[in-house]
Amino acid sequence: MNRDVWIVRGDGTRTPDRLGDPVGSVGSQGEVRQLEGDPGRIAKIVHHAGDLSDRVRLMLRDRPGWVTRAGRPVVAWPDAAVHRSDDGRLIGYAAPKLAPPRFVPLPLLFNPAVRARLLPAATWTWWLEVAEDLARTVHAAHQRDHVIGDLAPANIFVSAAGTACLIDVDGWQLRDETTGTDLLCAFSRPEYTAPEELGKPARPRDPASDRWALAVLVAQLLSLGFHPYGGVPFDASGPVEEVDNVRARRCRPLGARVRAPRGAVPADVLPPVLRRRLAEALDDGYDRPEARPDASAWAAGLAYSRRRLTTCERSARHVHAVERAGCPWCSMAAGGGRDPFREDL
Repeated sequence: MNRDVWIVRGDGTRTPDRLGDPVGSVGSQGEVRQLEGDPGRIAKIVHHAGDLSDRVRLMLRDRPGWVTRAGRPVVAWPDAAVHRSDDGRLIGYAAPKLAPPRFVPLPLLFNPAVRARLLPAATWTWWLEVAEDLARTVHAAHQRDHVIGDLAPANIFVSAAGTACLIDVDGWQLRDETTGTDLLCAFSRPEYTAPEELGKPARPRDPASDRWALAVLVAQLLSLGFHPYGGVPFDASGPVEEVDNVRARRCRPLGARVRAPRGAVPADVLPPVLRRRLAEALDDGYDRPEARPDASAWAAGLAYSRRRLTTCERSARHVHAVERAGCPWCSMAAGGGRDPFREDL
């Protein structure tokens, strides 16, 4: 690969640069490289050009203030196109770099050992804050008539301050405001895909599909990484994936009887207001996408719940919903699981 590139901004300004070392692993859609001339930015190199030119044009034209909040990025939105220096071919785009210690990929924090090392003082409040921040960003994207499509942990980076940032914007369903047409989202992970989209070819998606994924993500975040459609039915005779449970409408926080790992967060950890939102999204909204709460409703419910936390008498790090009769973290330990917030974890 020729590493010499041109960085071309929306106004046509060109700057020479060079692709550095890979950042993370190579994915099916593309790879990320450090830009040697700017340590704070990366280049996303797309494997299959397809409609990349149209996507980059739209993304560079739509760079309003909504991609940052309080001076920090909430979407790793492109700020320039990346062209090969030898033949001028468009190969990707440049965007802000999200890297430790400020940002880490969300899936890393689903591992208790990694979480204890990176967030030694975090409580359940942190997870509520991340979920609320994510909901606010999803709402902002929908206000711009974009649909995220592949809304999943793999495309979310988080900070110790309880903030979230979305990556891989080139995979979104992007609205062209000048024509009113959409560039479609061609991919989403089955375990976060709304039922009406499962197994379907690429087609225009409604924001309601993101509302399904957001509900799943909120439940997963507040369960410290355990997917709401995780678990194995008691009568199962073989492996069961999350998407199998989605198709069978087996949602553990909504009462489905499934076997979960001993270390799984109790199914009733959600406060009443969030459990109602979840039921509206995944139960009422299973067949009626229009019934799913929008992202602003999730943000409001999460903010309300965060203000109504109480602290366990046994540990200052055991915070939980005030409506819950007992401490979920103490009950996990009493049941033989690991206390996810204990001091010496």
